[in-house]
Amino acid sequence: MKAMVGVALLACVSVYVTGCGRLGGGSEEAFVPMRDNELALHVINQNYYDARLFARWRNGRRVSIGHVTGFDEETLIFRWVDFDLQVEINLLSVGVHFTPWMNVERGDELELVIDPSLDRRIRIKRP
Repeated sequence: MKAMVGVALLACVSVYVTGCGRLGGGSEEAFVPMRDNELALHVINQNYYDARLFARWRNGRRVSIGHVTGFDEETLIFRWVDFDLQVEINLLSVGVHFTPWMNVERGDELELVIDPSLDRRIRIKRP
């Protein structure tokens, strides 16, 4: 049984958690094999800026999970650490945005859509 939970992220990013099945539910090419202790994050970057992504866990761990160039998409596989996950989106040359905390389990497949206007909603921090 597929369970889909949508989380609105400040009207600029959306994340969907799917308990089982394939990313996109599409062809065999979209299938990404994972181990039981991993998560898959399919990122659709609709923004001009490149994005570096980090997994943030409640226990304080922050792990780099990958990079997605502007107007591109990637599927990133990373190790599951805890039930509470926050994704840090670092738009290069712009700033940082955080998703709300979400409850995830081993083997979950997530979809993250980076909105085209996210860069205009981030306050740039100047030194």
